[in-house]
Amino acid sequence: GYADVVLTVAVSDGTVTIGDIYIGESKLTKTTDYTESKGKITIKKEKLDDLEVGDYVVTIETDQGDVTATIAVVDTTDEG
Repeated sequence: GYADVVLTVAVSDGTVTIGDIYIGESKLTKTTDYTESKGKITIKKEKLDDLEVGDYVVTIETDQGDVTATIAVVDTTDEG
């Protein structure tokens, strides 16, 4: 199965306010698709389970500009 993905948004000075989060063009729903606490964003495995195998760009909108990261969704299921 899939595991949660944790992304950390860090700033060099002060604090950052997290806004909307997207995988590709798809806006994520807070608490349903992800949680956020102290700059750590956890994308829930249930959301990742909905995605096809491949690379996805995650965009995190903040009050200091957008942050992007690429995540890879891979099938780790053992085929018997």
